[in-house]
Amino acid sequence: MATGQVDVLEQGPRRPRWVGIVVLVALVAVPIIGILAGRDTSPPLPIVSPAPTPSPINVTPNAVYPVASGTGATRMMRLTFPDGSRAEITYPADLNLASLGARPYASGTLAGNGEMDEFRPLTAPLYGEAETAAGRPMIRRLTGDVTVWPGPLGMDNAGSVMLFTFGDWRLALQDEPAGMTFEQRLAWAKNLHGRLTPDGFLTLSARGPLQLSQPGEIRDGVLVGPQLWLGGLSRRMLVLAPIPDCDRSGGARVVLDPRHTIAESTCHDGFYLAAAGDEAFVRSALTDVRVRPL
Repeated sequence: MATGQVDVLEQGPRRPRWVGIVVLVALVAVPIIGILAGRDTSPPLPIVSPAPTPSPINVTPNAVYPVASGTGATRMMRLTFPDGSRAEITYPADLNLASLGARPYASGTLAGNGEMDEFRPLTAPLYGEAETAAGRPMIRRLTGDVTVWPGPLGMDNAGSVMLFTFGDWRLALQDEPAGMTFEQRLAWAKNLHGRLTPDGFLTLSARGPLQLSQPGEIRDGVLVGPQLWLGGLSRRMLVLAPIPDCDRSGGARVVLDPRHTIAESTCHDGFYLAAAGDEAFVRSALTDVRVRPL
């Protein structure tokens, strides 16, 4: 870890393993945010102009819903991964993959100035800011598009969450208990950039001391390169990840949350696929879905 003044809001014993970070992010409960109006007992006054009504945090799904084409028993849709690579996916119509919604996954490493590099995954919370906030106030705003929030409810040892805003997209960086220095947080905030494609997908780029993980990159047996997660609002979920050489994946896996434990996975034609959900969905997703690069 680079030297510098540590953010006092992220104190605690450091846990070296990072795999549980992804699990912690997805365990946040989704709040229903209410706005309570105060009761005024004073005599009524003439109304000069209507007062603005406060609005709750948006709780719409933090996902893009691709347009599928085709008729009969087969559908096709085009996808864009966070690194900008594109693919065409063909699947049985009854899988309804387009209706599941697609969310990006990426990860990156912040150079540690000769010391320990800081690796962190980036996930898209199902309900964006509403899920991250969980009804609690923001800790601070780092930049115009990056904020810091408390860690997941019920997880006392969890670090805080950096939330990146790219258009309508929200990406969460779940920290470790020991946290990062203020300078490291600013480095993430200033050097991670997002761009929306015409069809609504999010692509990421980095500069300076921040380097994004490459397709097929593996850490501790887990794939950390760019991915798309289809689903999550229900039991069904399909993960797609470009990987240059399936033979060299060495049984690598992806890590989601306990609600979507991966049932089975496969790798062919340069793409890794992992499915969760009911048996029929998993079987068809891994047997009948075809992905080809564009």
